[in-house]
Amino acid sequence: MIDDIPFQLATIAFFAIAAQWIGWRLKIPAIVFLLISGLLAGPIFGLITPEPLFGDLLQPAISLAVGLILFEGSLNLNFKEIRGARHAIRHFVIVGAPVAWALTAAACHYLAGLSWAVSLTFGGLLIVTGPTVIMPLLKHARLNERVGSILKWEGIVNDPIGAIIAVLCYEFIVFSQSGADPSITSFTIHAGSSLLIVSILSAVAGYLLAQIMNRGWIAEYLKPAFIMSSVIILFVSCNMLLHESGLIGVTILGMVLANLSVTSIEEIKRFKETISIVLVSGIFVVITAGMDFSILSNIDWRGIAFILSIIFVIRPLVALASSIGSKMTWRETIMTGWIAPRGIVCVAVAGVMGPLMVSAGYEDGEQILPLAFAIVLSTVFIGGLTAKPLGRLLGLAHPSTDGLIIVGASEWSIQFGETLSAHDIAVSIADRNWHALKPVRLSDSGIKAYYGEPLSEETGFKLELSRYNKLLAATDNAEYNALLCSTFAHEFGKERVFQLSAQDEDEHERKQITHTIKGQTFAAEDYNYWDFSRLYRQGWRFKTTRVDAEFNLADIQEEKEKGLLVIVGIIKTGGKVQFQPPQKQDLKDGDTVIMFERHDEIREPNTNQHPDLPADK
Repeated sequence: MIDDIPFQLATIAFFAIAAQWIGWRLKIPAIVFLLISGLLAGPIFGLITPEPLFGDLLQPAISLAVGLILFEGSLNLNFKEIRGARHAIRHFVIVGAPVAWALTAAACHYLAGLSWAVSLTFGGLLIVTGPTVIMPLLKHARLNERVGSILKWEGIVNDPIGAIIAVLCYEFIVFSQSGADPSITSFTIHAGSSLLIVSILSAVAGYLLAQIMNRGWIAEYLKPAFIMSSVIILFVSCNMLLHESGLIGVTILGMVLANLSVTSIEEIKRFKETISIVLVSGIFVVITAGMDFSILSNIDWRGIAFILSIIFVIRPLVALASSIGSKMTWRETIMTGWIAPRGIVCVAVAGVMGPLMVSAGYEDGEQILPLAFAIVLSTVFIGGLTAKPLGRLLGLAHPSTDGLIIVGASEWSIQFGETLSAHDIAVSIADRNWHALKPVRLSDSGIKAYYGEPLSEETGFKLELSRYNKLLAATDNAEYNALLCSTFAHEFGKERVFQLSAQDEDEHERKQITHTIKGQTFAAEDYNYWDFSRLYRQGWRFKTTRVDAEFNLADIQEEKEKGLLVIVGIIKTGGKVQFQPPQKQDLKDGDTVIMFERHDEIREPNTNQHPDLPADK
C-alpha cells in the first residue's frame, strides 16, 4: 500500500487517461477500461486508497462531479433535435421510466433476494441509461439520427430522474422512521413542493445566465469559469432544498441554456466537455478503486439472474411499452430495447445510496454498489460490442464506409463528389447558393444536396452528421474554408478536415492564415480553388484507377512530376478514404487511387500550371 498522496493522484491521472486512450483506439466505450483500471489500481495492486486519500471530501466531490457531468450533457438537449422523434422520447420518459422502475424493483426483490426498501431504491436508480456511455457509443455505431436522438435524450433526461427516485425512496424510509406522518400523501406534498421550487429556481437561473452573457455583462474569457461556478452554486442550493435534487436543477439549467441561443455556447460546451471527460475518468477510477473486491466476487446465482433479467427481459419490455403510440418502427423498438448501457450516475449514486441504506438498518444495501458495478460492466460491454452490427442488421446504422461533406458547389467539386459516390462513399455537397446546387439536385448519382449555411446551428439537426466523418472546404474563400475546418475539427477530428491551398501561401506570414485553425491541405500544396476551376474547364477530370498486378505507381508519379496530373488520395478496401499522396507501401490490391488529370487521350504541356491570378477569375 503506497500512502504518498502525490503518487496516488498521479496514478489516478495515469489510469484515467490511459483508459480513455485505449477506448478511443479500440473503438470501445472507455468506461469499460476505466472500471478495469480502477480494479487494477485499487483492490488488485493497492496503488490507490480513495477513502484515506480524500477523507470526508470523497462523497461530496463525487456528487458534485456527477452534477457537472449531467449539466454538460444537458447542454446538448436542443429541442430542435427531437422534431422527428418527439413522441418516442416523450414515451421513453413518461412511460418507460415508471415501467422500468416497477419491473426492476420486482426483479431485484424476487430474483436478487433484496428487501423491498432496497429493491425500490435500487430499481429507481437503474432507470438511468448513462449519457457518458451513450454518446461515444452512438458515434462509434453511427446510428441514424432518430434512434440516436431517442437514446441520447432518454439517457440525459432519465439520469437525474432515476437518481431522484432513488433518493426519494431513501428519504421516504427515513421520513417514516422519524416518527412523522408516514403517509405517502404528506411525503408527496413535502417532496413535490421542493422539486417544484428546484425546477423554477433552475429555469430562472438559466434565463438570467443567458441574459448576462448575451448582453455582454461578463468578459468573454470569464464565461466558461462563470458558468461552471454558477452550476456549482445552483447544485448546492438545490441540494439544500432536497437531497440530491441538484441533479434535476443542473439538467434543467443546461436545457434552458441550450435552447436560448446563448452567445459563445459552443466554446462553453467544449470547455465543459473537457471538464466532463476529466471528471468521468477520475471518478470511475476512484469509485472502483475503493470497492471491496470480495463483495463483488460474492455475487451469487440470484444476482446473476437479476443482471440477466435487466438485459434480456426488462429493457426490451420497457422499449416495447414506450413504443406504443410513439410511431416507432419494430426495428427501432428492437434497437432501443437492446441498447441501454448504464454509466457514471448509476455507479456514483449507488456508491452513495448503498452506505445510506445500511445506516438506515438495511444490511442488504451493501449489495447495491457491486450489483450496479456488474450491471454497468455487462451493459457497456454488450452495447459497445453489438450496437454497430445490430444497427447494420436492422438498417438503422450508416455504412462503415467513410462519408464526406463538401462545402462549395462548383463544377469540379460536384464531379469529384460523383467520383467518390461511384465507389459507395456517402457524399453531401453543401452550399448557400440554391442555383449552384442545381446539378446535384437533378443528378441521380446519390449525392445529397444541403441548401444552407454549414456553420448554422440548423446544420447539426438537418444534415445528419453521423453519416459523415470527413469534410472538404472547397469554396473560393480561404478564410471561410479555414473557419469551416476549425469548426468541424471538433466533430470529425483535425486529421479529417481538409481545405484547399490558400492563395497567399508564399506571401508574408502576416498575410497567412494561422495553421492552428486551418485544416489539412487537400491534394497538392500549391493547388487552390482557381487552379482546380481553370484545369477543369481545360478538360481535366477526377478519375480512379484500381491497384492490381499491372498497376505502376512510378508511372503515375512521373506524370505527376511533369504536371500532367494530381494525386488526390486513395480509397482503401472497405471504403476508407485517405486524402494524401500514397506511397508504394500504402497500396494493396483492391485499393483505388484518386487522380485529377486531363480527360482526353492527348495531353498538352501545362505551361501555366499555377497562375497567381487566373485570367478568367
